[in-house]
Amino acid sequence: MRRFLRIIPAGLIAAVILSCSTTPLEDDFSGIIVHYYRYMGDYAGWNVWLWPADGSGEAQNFFFDVHNPDRDGFVTARLLLPEAFANVKEFGMIIRRSEDGNDWAEKDGNNDRFTEEREVWIRQNDPAVYTSTPDISRPPILFAVADSADKVTVILSKEPADYSAFGLYGNNKKLAGVSKRLSRGKVEITLSEKIIDPSKQYIARDESGDFGDKQVTMRNILDDYYYGGGDLGLSYRPDQSGFKVWAPTAVAVSVALYEDSGTYNAAGKVTDHETQNLHRMERDAKTGVWSAVIKGNLAGKYYLYRTEFTGGGNDARVSWAADPYAYAVSANGQRMAIISPDAANPPNWKPKQKPPFSAAWQDAVIYELHVRDFSIDENSGMKNRGKFLAFTERGTKTAVGAPTGVDHLVNLGITHVHLLPSFDFASINELTVDDPRSPAPKFNWGYDPQNYNVPEGSYSSDPADPLTRIREFKLMVQALHDAGLRVVMDVVYNHTYQTGSGPFDSIVPGYYYRTTGTGALANGSACGNEIASERPMVRKYIIDSCLYWAREYNVDGFRFDLMGLIDTPTMKELTETLRKKVDPSILIYGEPWQAGGSVLDEEMQTVTGAQRGLDFAIFNDHIRTAIKGGNDDGSKGFATGAPDMEEGIVNGIQGSVNDVTVCAAESINYVTAHDNLNLWDKIARSLGAEDLAKTPYDLIKEDHDLFDNDAVRSVLLANGIVFTSQGIPFFQAGDEFLRTKFGDHNSYTSPDSINMIRWENAGRYKAVTDYYAGLIKLRKEHPAFRMSRREDMEQKIEILNAEDFLVSFMLKGNANGDSWHTIFVAYNGDSKPKTLSLPVGPVWHQVVSDKKAGTETLVEITAGHRGVTIPPVSMAVFRE
Repeated sequence: MRRFLRIIPAGLIAAVILSCSTTPLEDDFSGIIVHYYRYMGDYAGWNVWLWPADGSGEAQNFFFDVHNPDRDGFVTARLLLPEAFANVKEFGMIIRRSEDGNDWAEKDGNNDRFTEEREVWIRQNDPAVYTSTPDISRPPILFAVADSADKVTVILSKEPADYSAFGLYGNNKKLAGVSKRLSRGKVEITLSEKIIDPSKQYIARDESGDFGDKQVTMRNILDDYYYGGGDLGLSYRPDQSGFKVWAPTAVAVSVALYEDSGTYNAAGKVTDHETQNLHRMERDAKTGVWSAVIKGNLAGKYYLYRTEFTGGGNDARVSWAADPYAYAVSANGQRMAIISPDAANPPNWKPKQKPPFSAAWQDAVIYELHVRDFSIDENSGMKNRGKFLAFTERGTKTAVGAPTGVDHLVNLGITHVHLLPSFDFASINELTVDDPRSPAPKFNWGYDPQNYNVPEGSYSSDPADPLTRIREFKLMVQALHDAGLRVVMDVVYNHTYQTGSGPFDSIVPGYYYRTTGTGALANGSACGNEIASERPMVRKYIIDSCLYWAREYNVDGFRFDLMGLIDTPTMKELTETLRKKVDPSILIYGEPWQAGGSVLDEEMQTVTGAQRGLDFAIFNDHIRTAIKGGNDDGSKGFATGAPDMEEGIVNGIQGSVNDVTVCAAESINYVTAHDNLNLWDKIARSLGAEDLAKTPYDLIKEDHDLFDNDAVRSVLLANGIVFTSQGIPFFQAGDEFLRTKFGDHNSYTSPDSINMIRWENAGRYKAVTDYYAGLIKLRKEHPAFRMSRREDMEQKIEILNAEDFLVSFMLKGNANGDSWHTIFVAYNGDSKPKTLSLPVGPVWHQVVSDKKAGTETLVEITAGHRGVTIPPVSMAVFRE
């Protein structure tokens, strides 16, 4: 996952940073002045991220003049706007702190601010935007949180005069307890009279009167209300429907029923959910679960939860909340749909049948693709372009007869199709995605979670029908299974697209997300928030969700986005649960990193090495870097002629058991994925391509042998190393016919013209595809390339050369039960040929050369003629 924190309209705001005082805005000034106050004066790195709210320009950031605060202590930033933006009425802004390598290290407040004024004042952690200097005489309590029934932590905006003057009040009655200093600006209130009911309003108060009151957020205290049942969400029967939701801090919850999906605005949203058709739910005081049973057949109706929480004074905060466990929704996920699950099953649905696959994960060959990319090309030969149903079409071809779609995948020989996010995501308007007249975006990678347990509607033939997306997703899975291919889902449990109106905060405010020390949302995802997977009910949700996809949709594996943000105990429990309850051969792997610096304890982050011995795999960026170099620049790796990369290649050959794994099955070996430059573009840039955006194949001369091209040879060598190394091979759709994204390294919202698979290349570069298919055939037919145990690496792999751009090794002794006694493999990353001697043996059979790959003999080398030449930038495989 690589994308930006926010989706901002295209355009440009010119920014000029100047200092100024709090003098009134000049009449002829066409910009915006922002004054900002922090109670401790800690302004280093703080800046403003500002954009026109009407969509006419792109966001810019500008810094405060921290060296010239005014007499009240406000610092000021001044943004000059171009004349073209003189008519912009409203601007949005985020006050953020940037540091080296992380522009979004911290955010002031959890919500964006908006203003129509041209000079404004902002006070730390206050959501209001002021038109004159606000009162700063009484600093706020920034955050108060209960992580147990007898302790409340209070975070202050500045040093108090007396740390012992703080108390906790419930219903205007002080609870017995004492307060003490934990650290600068941090107070702990220890209670002898415990918090009994987290749904009641509790207030942290400074009894000296220096600080304002703050309502306490119930957080880890809610772990005491853990509910282990498997019936959260909707339980449909023809005669009645049951509803259960975990909301221990709510004071009232009702099921709101609707006859239809609501009235949509131009943006595809339903904003009015008011209804009199409310059904009160009952609360279980022990678990905080609210439940209701409504008689009658409700199929075809829609629902939300109406939740109420204690607010300031006598006010109650009301939310119209999605059901986090919903399995069917209206278009754009605006309301939950009530359906009979069986009604969505296709006629030939076989939920218990899967293609045969061993429980040895290294037997997998994983092919990463995007649902829309796969078929949207007009030359794909598929009718259901951009849809789940495209995977049900067989016999499709290009105009010149090259197989496309699922036939292409079967011919290639892969075992698993890895689908980029295909759950309901928020960044595409499902109602306009098929309207060529609509200017709304039609493409997104999908890393914007909205309803986790529902298929994405833009990939269905009718997003307005809740049944259709479910049925067509199942048809896709069934079709791939019938073709002998298993299905891996890319899942994004590390963050949500929205917080306050997202799937969690409107049900249990403050529980599902991690926060910084001041109560601001943590941002290890670089997408504005990060899910607190370590909390028991969050962990349960993630596991329940994966179980649902595996059982209801017969999905065969899960790839975890930014797995570094998912705590390791959760990954361990999830893996054990799926393998025990669903399928011992299920694949589980993920990205062992995060994006923005998480507040999760380092020892709990599932980063590289944390997976050791825990039965799931990680993307191996060590072998990736050794093969290709950097991700988006012109740097080189072994496959493009960089020196001193041999050690990294050797580690990868051995499944990284001497590096970051305990067995090769923990290593996902790859060169490129959807993130960053794809393989052809990376290789071309490293070899000097001048303008990938206009001429991506400029390095290929059509009147020359394709295999004599340096860039093509580097592509074959790069993934050739992946396919012949121990571990799990993974590659991106289209690599096998030199797919380009025209140099776009972050195409998460780029149009189809950038992202789509161009199927004409399947015919144009068929020789490359055949080479890939040959390597996959070699790997699948010969278990010597699919060992896992460390002892096998030590006993069966002998490294012969690892210097001067050459790596060679033997797989010996019928490794892993292979029918071939000895296999010799050589990689030459040099621009010059390498001559070497084959080990002693009666007859060697070459099965992979620089122009052909497979299991059939290409050349025989008899005893006494053991000298062989490995051409420049190529690989060779011989068997004895």
